[in-house]
Amino acid sequence: MSGRSLALRVGGLVGAFGTVLVLAIGAGMDHLLQLALDRRAETELGGKMALVETALARKGAQPDEAVSLLLVGHPYLHWATVTPTAVLDGSDAVAERSAGRVIRQPLHAGVTRLDPRRAVGPLVWSKPVGDGRWLLGFIERDGDERLLAAFRRSLALLLPFAMVFIALGSWFVAKRALRPLRHLNAQVGGITAASLHSRLATGDLPAELRELAESFNGMLVRLEHSVSRLSQFSADLAHEMRTPLTNLLGEVQVCLGKTRDIATYQTVLASAEEEMQRLNRLITDLLFLASTEQPERALQIETVALRPLIEGLFDFFDALAETRGVSLQLHGDGEIAADRSMLQRALTNLLSNAIRHSHPDSVISVAIRHEAGSTQIDVSNRGEPIPPAHLPHLAERFYRVNPARSRDDGGTGLGLAIVASIMQLHGGQLHIVSNETQTTFGLHFADLHASQ
Repeated sequence: MSGRSLALRVGGLVGAFGTVLVLAIGAGMDHLLQLALDRRAETELGGKMALVETALARKGAQPDEAVSLLLVGHPYLHWATVTPTAVLDGSDAVAERSAGRVIRQPLHAGVTRLDPRRAVGPLVWSKPVGDGRWLLGFIERDGDERLLAAFRRSLALLLPFAMVFIALGSWFVAKRALRPLRHLNAQVGGITAASLHSRLATGDLPAELRELAESFNGMLVRLEHSVSRLSQFSADLAHEMRTPLTNLLGEVQVCLGKTRDIATYQTVLASAEEEMQRLNRLITDLLFLASTEQPERALQIETVALRPLIEGLFDFFDALAETRGVSLQLHGDGEIAADRSMLQRALTNLLSNAIRHSHPDSVISVAIRHEAGSTQIDVSNRGEPIPPAHLPHLAERFYRVNPARSRDDGGTGLGLAIVASIMQLHGGQLHIVSNETQTTFGLHFADLHASQ
């Protein structure tokens, strides 16, 4: 099920906000109009009633023609004099009728509404004038009510058009604003496994999308690198497995070409066993390497005493070292925070590699050194120097300085790659230095106290 259009959703949200805003503005204008009409009516009523009060006081509080003349041209203005219980006199029947309604409630000086239910209904002006009498003024506001009603009708007619205009305008603006996103989507859709080298153009993108595009480009770089490594690994793996399989197939075909004696069959089976052991070591190393490259792999970190661990490995390799005519020496002591089994595997690979490539009657030295904030384990041997061009590639899978010699020695070409992966899991590094004197493989671990 396809999702709703983002432009439609954004346009709908903006349109809804705009509609609420227009309604709020309309309600505010209605309220302001009422206030303005009330203020105008109060000012007019107060001004006229002040004149009426003055005229009544001058004429002995008796209505006459002079007082009535004050209201000429203002048929909507009326006045009356009352007591809290009776209407004494008024300008007309409207005034007397209105005054009768007012005295039903307690009298208060000031301006009040005659009918609070009406938005702009008649106003009452009240003031005591002595002897228990009150002067009341009334202003009818039929014109104000018609004006307010006309305003509300106009607002009601305009609001639907404004809402439709806002909704369509919001959708159009959102559609236009999302155009860079559509261009970005088109670029992403054009990237395939064969074009991972492509990158998204970020120059014309708005700031909000530029960061996304740059992150995507970074992902493409990592993906391209990973796919390249996978392709290279597949090719190398096929090459590595082809050699023992070819040897097996060739020996079996030759053996089956004619009837052989038992000794020949035994020789062929022994050779086949050797090739299968090589394949088994290769598969075992590949599985271990794959396990070390899983980011979610949980390390069993503990405090590892280095000297007892390395001395145990010396005991394990003692027979092989004696066969090769080399001796093993350990210098220094210390502790690190590491996964014991993985550290043991890394040191095993380095010692095995050093024994295979050492000159006879030489010494393989393992030195434990402490530097600022780190502990380093150096495995050094005397052998053929490694050309500088090969040093950066030694930790790559299946990389060999001398391919033929490594296969003859039983190596899989994965030993140093495993060591490098183990060090990466521990947040450490593998350093390799080779010169005419010796070759050193160094494992750099963070200091025990710094890693805790």
